[in-house]
Amino acid sequence: MKILKIGGSIITEKRKDVFEKANEDAIEELCEAIARKPENLILIHGAGSFGHPYVEKFRLREEKNVYGVSLTHLACSRLNGLICQTLSKFGVSPLPIHPITFFKKIGSLQCDLDFILKAVDEGFLPVIHGDMIFCDGKFEVLSGDDIAIHLAEKLSIDRLGFATDVEGILIDGKLVKKLDYSSIEKIGEAEGKSDVTGGMKGKVNKIFSMKKRCEVYIFKGDKESVARFLNGEVVGTQVIL
Repeated sequence: MKILKIGGSIITEKRKDVFEKANEDAIEELCEAIARKPENLILIHGAGSFGHPYVEKFRLREEKNVYGVSLTHLACSRLNGLICQTLSKFGVSPLPIHPITFFKKIGSLQCDLDFILKAVDEGFLPVIHGDMIFCDGKFEVLSGDDIAIHLAEKLSIDRLGFATDVEGILIDGKLVKKLDYSSIEKIGEAEGKSDVTGGMKGKVNKIFSMKKRCEVYIFKGDKESVARFLNGEVVGTQVIL
């Protein structure tokens, strides 16, 4: 089984103070690529401008604001709906899963893993997104990266792919084909983007925190690269766990 996580910076315009601007051309192309090989796949996508600006506006990392949580979730759901509708246009059977009602965190992150496995067995493509969740008496952000890593650790996953807006991990402007833990501090961050989930360095740190090993790739989120990942090919940067 494979997990593909598509970054919010690909499917939305992820700039500061930009709210709910989808990149519909990219969504169309990626959904077309996924439709060629949707079997045994879990799809996760980031929230991009449908999530991060709301979290910042309502200071949801610093304080409890139920109204802000509600607006954030509704926006994330709209993006999820757009992606699911596009997938269905290409003959895929998407099953939207909204973390605010599916995941909870009481000490550790929990969800109904059997439901996801059953959905895949039945021929559905689970489509999960970054969202707000209830956590130990308060609400917090659950990123698409966190969801991908949690499921990769709990399920029998062969390949985990992170489709991003860059070719892979770049150090000094050059693509790194294989990345090990010793190179983390050399990774830079893009400027001018709204991201409340840690950016590329945060993503890589989360990957290296995984307790279960599988093939992990970070690569350009275009139609060709996504198709190659789903076909079992080497793409972008392989993270060596």
